[in-house]
Amino acid sequence: MRPLPFCCSAPKVAGRGAGHLRVLRRASFRLALVIPGLLLAAGLASAQDRPRPKVPVIDKISGGGSHQAFNGIVQSLDEKRNILNVNAVEGGVTEIFPIKKSTHVFGPDGSRLKLGDLAPGSNIIVYFELRADHRSVKRIEILSSESKKRAPPS
Repeated sequence: MRPLPFCCSAPKVAGRGAGHLRVLRRASFRLALVIPGLLLAAGLASAQDRPRPKVPVIDKISGGGSHQAFNGIVQSLDEKRNILNVNAVEGGVTEIFPIKKSTHVFGPDGSRLKLGDLAPGSNIIVYFELRADHRSVKRIEILSSESKKRAPPS
């Protein structure tokens, strides 16, 4: 008698049991495909039912204030009270901005300046964040300065 070769599949059966074995193989193959699909669908359905926890950092970013800009001409700067008065370029409305000593000021050429360099008559853009009626000035850019005397038109 010859030894049987090593194989991973079920031995071939001849006769009446051969048909049942083939049906069993087909059914096990189909189950191997269907069961993981059902488990995946059940896992997704249960994940959708659970409420997601809120992440505090994301809520602060998305629920935060809005970034805005205001273009105008400096009317006055009160460094003792940390207040900047700016007249709107269009409409003649005066806006009051609370400023901090840490507010960044940039000149027309992009150089860093001090708050004291904001002279009345300078054309500026104030970048601020608005949160529940509270303005927080982040950056001020000087577009042009009126302190220079202009030559009369000829």
